[in-house]
Amino acid sequence: MRSNARILAAALGLGLLLWPALPARAQQQAPGQNQAAVAKFKDPALQQYLVPEITTIEEKLDKLAARLDAVEGQLAKVKEQQQALANDIHASQEQVKATDTSVTSLRVSNQEDLLSVKTDVARIRRDLGDLTDEVRKAAAPPPAPAPAPQPKVEGYVTQVLANTISINLGSAAGVEVGMKFGVYKAAEPQTRIGTIEVTEVVDANNSKAKIVASNPNTKFQFSDIVRPY
Repeated sequence: MRSNARILAAALGLGLLLWPALPARAQQQAPGQNQAAVAKFKDPALQQYLVPEITTIEEKLDKLAARLDAVEGQLAKVKEQQQALANDIHASQEQVKATDTSVTSLRVSNQEDLLSVKTDVARIRRDLGDLTDEVRKAAAPPPAPAPAPQPKVEGYVTQVLANTISINLGSAAGVEVGMKFGVYKAAEPQTRIGTIEVTEVVDANNSKAKIVASNPNTKFQFSDIVRPY
């Protein structure tokens, strides 16, 4: 089945590579030149180009097949574990039935012995419940991995006009009207000198903001760093 997939992928790749050339060649050649046209497709340069492409496709198929084999191996192990747990549950159930039958048929003369038997039955039932929970957990699909934390966006001031500040961050960075950014001097990127609030998202890479707060005797300048709160 894997070799059939390779052949199909190779044929598709060859067809996609040759398809743009077929109409043009058909228009340029006379009806009696079909044999010459076929010979041109066997040109060594063309073959030299196509062979690496087909080889790349086969390598990708091999990698996908290897990953599939690994997944099938893991699935087989999970099935084996489930079967083992199911066998343990069945054995425990049979043990519970046998114990309950023995308790019913026996005439216990000693109250302490009866209490001990009941304790054992309760323990077996508790173990059976734990095994059942383990089977359910093993059968459940693994939780999806948590998404990787997104890096914080950082930009800079591109223009200062009175109380209006332009920055090089827009909709592409997730900027929205009302967002606040801290402003930092490029020479001292850890020291905040003020705060601005976005009033307009101009495009994907530009926004306008108003000055909300600034340190005394401090002016915003071109290239000042901005970071969202």
